[in-house]
Amino acid sequence: MVRWFKRLIRSGIRKSTHIRQEPLNKVSLVILILIDIFVLINVFQGLDSVGRWPLSPYEQYPCYSVYQAYQSNTDANRDVPWVMDLLGDYPTREVPSVDTVGRLGRVSDQCDRLRDLTPRVRNEQTRVLRQEIETLQTDIQTLDQRIVTLREQYDSTLLEQIAGQDPELSINETTAAQTLSEIETTEAQRAAVTQTFEAKKTELLNQPDVKAYLTALGDRPFFTSLEQDFNRAQFWHANQQFFLQVLFLVPLILIGYFWHQSAVDHQRNTQALLSWHLLLIFCIPLLIKVLEFIQFGNLIALIFDVLIALLGGLVFVSSYLLIFIIPLIGFGLIKLLQRFVFNPKVQAKSRIQKQRCIQCSCRLSQGEIFCPFCGFEQYSACPRCDRPIHKYTEFCRHCGVNLSDSLPS
Repeated sequence: MVRWFKRLIRSGIRKSTHIRQEPLNKVSLVILILIDIFVLINVFQGLDSVGRWPLSPYEQYPCYSVYQAYQSNTDANRDVPWVMDLLGDYPTREVPSVDTVGRLGRVSDQCDRLRDLTPRVRNEQTRVLRQEIETLQTDIQTLDQRIVTLREQYDSTLLEQIAGQDPELSINETTAAQTLSEIETTEAQRAAVTQTFEAKKTELLNQPDVKAYLTALGDRPFFTSLEQDFNRAQFWHANQQFFLQVLFLVPLILIGYFWHQSAVDHQRNTQALLSWHLLLIFCIPLLIKVLEFIQFGNLIALIFDVLIALLGGLVFVSSYLLIFIIPLIGFGLIKLLQRFVFNPKVQAKSRIQKQRCIQCSCRLSQGEIFCPFCGFEQYSACPRCDRPIHKYTEFCRHCGVNLSDSLPS
């Protein structure tokens, strides 16, 4: 198996760097590599465009992130900051608009309710209340800072008084009694401002449009239903992307394959080299996408989740399964290609009929035993009559014996 794999890699490298059994010159090889890089970049750009064609779950349910952020916030005082943010100059709580032109999918009408309520919250009265609340909040912060300063000053004057220091030598402009009186006055002002501040917040939350908006956000049964639909869309989105990207790659691979086969059959060596490179370039993204799907695809993850649940939550089992399954899938793909695409028996049938080399498909003269281009021997001895027969044929043309069992698999 290892020897066969090395031979396959060696053959692929030789096929990618030789033309008419001669190695490419360095300039041509550089040009070919540049073409490969250009094509590969454009293929991945095309895959990215195809992947963005279907609407993502967040685009199908644009209100989900708003509901989810509100429902996951367990703070009892979450409503006022939430509404204040919504009323700000750059709100982050709005339901985003989604451009669906030329896209696959549609925006759920479950978000219509919140989308209609949001602009109604941003009315003139609520904007005025927001401004008043912010002003009061600033006043409270200023008073808090003033109280801290006065307390520090009071502590200093009190220490001077206890120490019996002459008031004329004090670094403070007021006595301890005067400072204490000013502290009490400032705290009374803060209490009054705080009372007004709390009243304004309550007034804001009691606005009819705000109450309707918050009631909609706090609707737990509705959010549960929305979350189920969102998770379902998220499950299928990755699989939808994968299948669309595969559909994008399959025509390119088929074009590259049939172009290469035609170029080989008609001995168009330069076209055969270029089409071979394109075929490899088209297969690389497909292989990457298949491996990504196996590693991260939701369908595969679902299968692993079921297996882990059946095996009692042994998480490491999924790693074992992945280690064994991916090589098995790769082996299956190799066998599939060997059987239907690169099967030497299938290739030999066509090449013998066209009088070409069984190995490299170059044209041969009548009766040539070895290919003058690759050196491959065209004949082997029949096990019954010992006469020369073409390799990879199923019956001897002299005695008619069945050679299927003696052919390489």
